[in-house]
Amino acid sequence: MSVDRTLRNASISGRLRDLHIVGGLLADRGAAGAAEVDLEGARLIPGLHDHHIHLAAAAAAVDSVSLTPDELVAGGGLGALLRAARQRHPEGWLRGIGYDLTQSGWLDRRDLDEVAVGPVRIQDRTGSRWVLDSTGLAEVLGDRADGSPQPDGVERDAAGRPTGHLVRLDAWMRERLPPHQPDWLRLGQRLAAHGVTSVTDAGHLNDLAALAMLASANLPQRIWAMTKGSVTSFAMPEPTGRVVVDAVKIVLDDDALPRLDLLAQQVEAAHAVDRGVAVHCVTDVQLALALSAGLGPGDRIEHANVVPEGYAELIARAGVAVCVQPGLIATRGDRYLDEVEPDRHHELFRLRALAAAGVPLLGGSDAPLGPISPWRGIEAATTRRTGSGAVLGADEGLGPVTAAKMYQRSAGRGWPVRVLAPGDPADLLVLGDDAPSGPEVVATLVEGVVVHGSL
Repeated sequence: MSVDRTLRNASISGRLRDLHIVGGLLADRGAAGAAEVDLEGARLIPGLHDHHIHLAAAAAAVDSVSLTPDELVAGGGLGALLRAARQRHPEGWLRGIGYDLTQSGWLDRRDLDEVAVGPVRIQDRTGSRWVLDSTGLAEVLGDRADGSPQPDGVERDAAGRPTGHLVRLDAWMRERLPPHQPDWLRLGQRLAAHGVTSVTDAGHLNDLAALAMLASANLPQRIWAMTKGSVTSFAMPEPTGRVVVDAVKIVLDDDALPRLDLLAQQVEAAHAVDRGVAVHCVTDVQLALALSAGLGPGDRIEHANVVPEGYAELIARAGVAVCVQPGLIATRGDRYLDEVEPDRHHELFRLRALAAAGVPLLGGSDAPLGPISPWRGIEAATTRRTGSGAVLGADEGLGPVTAAKMYQRSAGRGWPVRVLAPGDPADLLVLGDDAPSGPEVVATLVEGVVVHGSL
């Protein structure tokens, strides 16, 4: 429950001010009998919003095995990490995340069979592909493992045997796995510790059941959620609270691009029910197609990993926002530098060009595929440094204040930058000393409730 408070001597934009919280909202004067807290000059800023996160996957990642290239080196390799995880969890499925099939080596079911810790499933770093061992594959395929018809996405070798790779089959696979309760509590605590007070779930398969699950998760953060196109409105009754329905999510894939007229119909259908669209675009081809489909104010481009010359101006003229994940520069930048032609490196993860053209930039983590801390995203947006220390597009760096504003924009259409105005939700951060990983978050408040630290 929110407590009416007056925060004295808060340092806000370099000036000492008092801030009043009444009924979970900021107010221009304090309530009678409000508790008073002297912040003694501590910095106070608006809470941060993660504009692109996958909440269920991020919660599942809390008790998954991290298999990033760095973790593999530190932990003695794939086999050692999986065997150690099996000792901690003697029964049931093992779930690995963050494995880079390009950098760490290609895997199939036979490689995982040799480790002998099944059933196990490992998610590729891109998030679109799972690799299962034979035990796990038999469990999800059932009696169809003998070669009977299977859904698109079950890969087979030249002899017709399943390789263990399942591509874009998350929902199908989830129906065939034992029920698993995500660790919502620890996820909410992690987000709050990083100063995240609200989030946008970017699931492209979100339906009413998924939205109900998010509402019942009881995260301390306020939630906006994208949905599949068939969901037009949703509100949960008390006491589970409310999930705000956000944009219709549209995923583009270079291997299966839709016809332009069909994509335009999807955009028009969303606009007809006063919904924006959020279009997944990680290549220049996808970006060009999206911009030709009738996007306008209130719509979003997700990722925009590649922005050719002149496209920033096209995006700005359309009135479209771009949700970027600069933390991926730190975790995947070296891979992009290796895989993309050198004469196109300047097109990668562009930020300054988009900001200069007047495009609203929204900051997201893409967790669990990217680092969950917004401070890592802010740092990467300013330094442009990859994991190896290389600089990816130094000319595209932002100043620290501009970088932070990407995470201080409100959710919903317009995405205004929050300025601690009366009537706004009391989503606040009290900050301590600066550190390389970001400032110390002394306290996090959501609608006036302390959800991390103390005042």
